[in-house]
Amino acid sequence: MKNILIILLLVVNLSMVISQPITAKEKDFISLAYVSLSMLNMHKLEASEVKPLLDKYNWNGISDVALINGVFMTGKDGSIITSWNRDEWPAVFDGIDYKGDSIDEQKQREMLCSKKVVKEVVKYFKKKGIDIWLSQTPYCWLTGGSLGVVLEDHEKTMLYAHRLNRFARKFGCVGLDFDFEFPPTERQAQGYRELMQESKRLGMKVSVCAIQPTVDKSYQDNCFPDDAAVNSHEGKYMKWEKIVGEGIVDNINVMQYLAYNPKQKQMDVNVKYEKMSIWEKAYPEEFTSGRKVNMLCGIGYYSFMLPEAKVGKNIKGKGTLNFNQLYEKYGQAAYTDGLVGGEHAVWTTDDVRDIVRTAKAKGWKGVFTWLVTHDFTLEHPLKYNRQQALAEEVEKIWKNE
Repeated sequence: MKNILIILLLVVNLSMVISQPITAKEKDFISLAYVSLSMLNMHKLEASEVKPLLDKYNWNGISDVALINGVFMTGKDGSIITSWNRDEWPAVFDGIDYKGDSIDEQKQREMLCSKKVVKEVVKYFKKKGIDIWLSQTPYCWLTGGSLGVVLEDHEKTMLYAHRLNRFARKFGCVGLDFDFEFPPTERQAQGYRELMQESKRLGMKVSVCAIQPTVDKSYQDNCFPDDAAVNSHEGKYMKWEKIVGEGIVDNINVMQYLAYNPKQKQMDVNVKYEKMSIWEKAYPEEFTSGRKVNMLCGIGYYSFMLPEAKVGKNIKGKGTLNFNQLYEKYGQAAYTDGLVGGEHAVWTTDDVRDIVRTAKAKGWKGVFTWLVTHDFTLEHPLKYNRQQALAEEVEKIWKNE
């Protein structure tokens, strides 16, 4: 009888270990990479095609990845929407976005990946010893859509928090990344904080995306289209002082990916450091060993098109190009130039190295990128690869931890 009890206890303990998220070796300095499944058109792929696609890119020097879009969406009834539970999908949110256009949540639903593809993506990164996060997104920056409906109701928010955390654990995720930068109402912002706080209470790591604290009314990289009609601070309902002061999240991912200097007509690391200094001045303790919340610094692997370069051209959106697109258009100048073709400002490999070293020196918790898949594919020489420059600096830091 005693032997039977011992065996039962061993089985129970083993099952508890198996059910816990599998984490890579903890790194003190975080190097996070966002991976957009929808931008990679993974909803069109078979599971066997996932590895060959991801193998085209450089995943060195990464401790964590956050999977964004293509995995799940929020139902306005507080459900988790996936490609494999289509029969249970609630009706889409009926409304308009910040530009006054009709919301098309159905289009986003059709870009959800199959379970086999999602599992293959998770398997790919876990084999590399990389921890996995899931990103919770709204319909868009200023429109929550179905997520907004959930956040306006406390009971629905708590129900959804438990469903979301169970869902993330099924895929062995260690954390949830919340990527709703600008809740449009005070109530949605309150629900958003409740969702993050409950997720952390349930044992998941939690990060939230941000641009700047509510101490300034301008945003130098102009993240909104000209017709967004945003006349006040976009994040005015976020209450960063509450998020930081109460330790509602583990990490704040500061999405100041670029830093264009109009006088020099190029990216300028000093402009970037000035942007981060707004956070340092607002929350000085968060850059010391006594911090309640960790700050991560974003790096963008894409271009900023000079305003004057757009004149007389039919430019859709902001005219940004990734490095492979820059190479196709301008050739080898895309490898080394900080101003490619006289039109596109980008971070050079030296800039990337400087940002990583400065992040460590200033007490930032780490760096994160948007996106590795915007960087040169491995068909190009590795010495021009921005991710490789980041990886070499990050690995020096890890070696000394």
